[in-house]
Amino acid sequence: MNQQQQNTNIDVREYLQIFWRRKWFFIIPFIIGIIGGITYSMISKPVYQSSSVVRINQEQLLSGAMRRLVPGVTAQEQLNNLRRLITSHAYLKRLIQTLDLYKDPLIQEMAAKQKQAFPDLSTEEIIEMIWMERFSKMLVIKQQGSDFIQIAALGSTPTMAYNFAYTLTQIFIDESLRREVGGIRGALEFSSEQMSLYKQKLEESEERLRKFQEGVLQEDVNNQSIFETNIEQVRSMLTSVSIELRESNDRLNNINAELSSYNIQYRTPVSSTLQSLKAQLLESILEMSRMMLTYSWNDINIVRTNTKIENFRDRIRREIERDIKSQYQESTAGAGSDLIVQKEIILMDIDFLRRKKDMLNNTISIYRESMSKAPTRDLTLSRLQQEVNGNREIYQMLLQQTRGSEIEEALQRSAAENKFTIVEPAIKPLKPIAPNKIKLTLMGIVAGAAIGAGLIFLLEYMDKSFKKVEDVEKYLGLPVLGTIPKLEIDEIKF
Repeated sequence: MNQQQQNTNIDVREYLQIFWRRKWFFIIPFIIGIIGGITYSMISKPVYQSSSVVRINQEQLLSGAMRRLVPGVTAQEQLNNLRRLITSHAYLKRLIQTLDLYKDPLIQEMAAKQKQAFPDLSTEEIIEMIWMERFSKMLVIKQQGSDFIQIAALGSTPTMAYNFAYTLTQIFIDESLRREVGGIRGALEFSSEQMSLYKQKLEESEERLRKFQEGVLQEDVNNQSIFETNIEQVRSMLTSVSIELRESNDRLNNINAELSSYNIQYRTPVSSTLQSLKAQLLESILEMSRMMLTYSWNDINIVRTNTKIENFRDRIRREIERDIKSQYQESTAGAGSDLIVQKEIILMDIDFLRRKKDMLNNTISIYRESMSKAPTRDLTLSRLQQEVNGNREIYQMLLQQTRGSEIEEALQRSAAENKFTIVEPAIKPLKPIAPNKIKLTLMGIVAGAAIGAGLIFLLEYMDKSFKKVEDVEKYLGLPVLGTIPKLEIDEIKF
């Protein structure tokens, strides 16, 4: 045991001697490793990391024992699917658009340099390609347990790392919610589109019905609810007016025959008073024709209007007589002036009767037209009403369907929001995760020590000189008679 311990001590001393003899080959790499680790940690750009944790509540339809028997997607496959989904081109492109990364000066400069290599691509597409390549190194997707997923992002600044992690998490949740409610959303959009279309159709059909009803009402107001009894009165009056008109024309022919023997020149009366009286007479005739449609012959309104018309006719006759008499003196005109007065009065009566006849004929035409339109009008009204009712029924059905879809969407969205929950939201990191100065310094120390030890071993291995007496005896097979110790010059004393 003592001999083995002595050999061990000898070996340790030999190693210490070797180390001491080659100490500078260890110390120099060791110092260089420390300096290199510290220097690298000082000059390296800081890297910040921000992350968020999302809980995905999976609906468990089978028991644990049954899930083991039924083949399905493993946890690793789920993680790979989520990683591919989150880092897909669609998600990352939306991330670029949301953060407006197209305006990054450094990326724009890189895109301008690569434009020559990709002339067929636009600058925007090249920028997207550059960011896609960067995101492959900057984004880290990890699964924590079976229901949690971590979305981490690296950045050169705390704000950049936070924006990447926060925005990508929101995109993931928004897209997941959109997929969850995608089916009902499509049905809701279709129902809303059809509802808007039929609402417009309903409004247009209601407008057509309203205008048609207004037109019918206006016709009824204009026709004053014409009845057969009123029309019989109008026809009787028309016959009377026609007879009176023929008689007036006969009297006019007789007076013209008598006046031809007098050779009298005169002007037709055109005074302002006469013109005003004629206008009032015409208005009274119009009023009379409207009343004849709704009132009987003995009605007080008819009697009063007839009296008014006769008064206007008497006043017109007196005005004509006065005007004609003022043109001629009794000594020069004589009986001829009386004939002229009679002629002008008959002309006034003929004009009055013609106007009255025209109005009565027009009233009868209106009645006949309204009677011929009645069946067509009823059919049109029925058709328009059916169209309004049909459009209203479809619109109400679509309205109820849309409300039901909105309720269903709200329920599905609520369930989907409960399915995707942000457990740990992204925050701005306070300190970088890299470079780790302590770690880099320790790595420099370890690397320097390893290099130094390797150099010592290599040099010692390549050194073939004798180090001790035993090596000489072993190599030459001869005993050593004596040794000459190595003396340093400063150790020699004279």
